[in-house]
Amino acid sequence: MDPNRHDRAAPRRAFAAALGLCLSAAVAFAQPGVRAMRAGQAFSSPAAAELAQAAADGDAAQVRALVAAGADANARGERGISVLQWALYQRSVEGMRALLAAGADPAQGADDGATVLQLAAMAEDPRYLRALLEARVDPNLPNTVTGATALTAALMAERHEHFAALLAAGADPGRADRLGNTPLHVAAKINEFGHALTLLRAGADPNARNAQGVTFQRYMFMSPDRLLNARTRGERDAVAAWLRERGVALENAPAK
Repeated sequence: MDPNRHDRAAPRRAFAAALGLCLSAAVAFAQPGVRAMRAGQAFSSPAAAELAQAAADGDAAQVRALVAAGADANARGERGISVLQWALYQRSVEGMRALLAAGADPAQGADDGATVLQLAAMAEDPRYLRALLEARVDPNLPNTVTGATALTAALMAERHEHFAALLAAGADPGRADRLGNTPLHVAAKINEFGHALTLLRAGADPNARNAQGVTFQRYMFMSPDRLLNARTRGERDAVAAWLRERGVALENAPAK
């Protein structure tokens, strides 16, 4: 078990609640047994259900044929999920690739605003995100409700490999959501100071302010030293040292 998990679990839960991460569809469709659902249970349109099932089955030829015959590659189903999102929920990488090639729009959000990119960034299996990035999907696609990016989703889900892959693909480390929170704010709020340093090195603005008018430092020093383990304290100290070296004033001394 990660010894830093205790340091990060409570702030992560509190931030997720405050941010109001709208993941109702993601949670509902990720429940055990959903993979066994037939597409007709999620898509009321017969044409959309047939396309969704072909994608779930990974039948690229059938996906191409159905779209060529008029099936909508961007049809929406229960809770606004797209056919592309359905393929991910059904763990069909080949179905995702086929839909993307057939014109499915990865920027399409479900009712909760989550796009397939955010879902892939949260998923344990890295193949979904890899398939999207290999298809040149924009790594900065936002949640259509909150404006949060996939970098934030990867941070919240503790998907470190996904976080690195998104940055390598060109994700903007300073892209803010609709509350003005950048990935740097999020990393500080959930005590992911190692990732905060990575974001700074990638070009995130340490002086960016959210809708509350505060920089990420407001959250970085919120937890007293005594509540952090040695590794997390060391990561926070490294961020503070990085700021000092570049002439960025520390806004708060670390609480003891």
